Amino acid sequence: MLYWAVTIQYSVPDICDNFSDSIQVGDIHFQSYGKKKSFYGQVETLFCPDDNSLVKKLLNTNGNNKVLVVDASSNAHTSMVGDQIAAAAKKNNWAGIIVNGYIRDIEVIANIDIGVLAKASVPLKTNKDDFGKQGVNLYFNNVIIKPGFWIYVDTNGWVVSKNKLEF
Repeated sequence: MLYWAVTIQYSVPDICDNFSDSIQVGDIHFQSYGKKKSFYGQVETLFCPDDNSLVKKLLNTNGNNKVLVVDASSNAHTSMVGDQIAAAAKKNNWAGIIVNGYIRDIEVIANIDIGVLAKASVPLKTNKDDFGKQGVNLYFNNVIIKPGFWIYVDTNGWVVSKNKLEF
């Protein structure tokens, strides 16, 4: 199986310089927790405050090198992703996970070869009520993120594009 991330041929600052008219720049700096610090892919979205049931279900399906963007409404008292979910995402060919919220098991996630961004860590797990919605438009920190958009991440930040960018 061939993975896209053998060599990354872009940087987010270069994307900003060359595609400024066709991207949105994330204006918050998420913390990077996964082993992979640069990643990109087509977006899948979830809105699920205080319940990571759908996160777990989705990341246990074939990701086709997509990036899952989870809006947890900045829920600060529970974590949306832990080591088992991150490992499942890697196993199932997800390029990365971005959580507008919190994660846990960060010392283990640091050794999983996947991109993981989140606001911070908190040790408490979420409820398990299958609450949330998949494939919805998300809006946080002045960025609109829709299913099918493309997201590009490196240590400088992240950007979103309606279409795949050609370098």
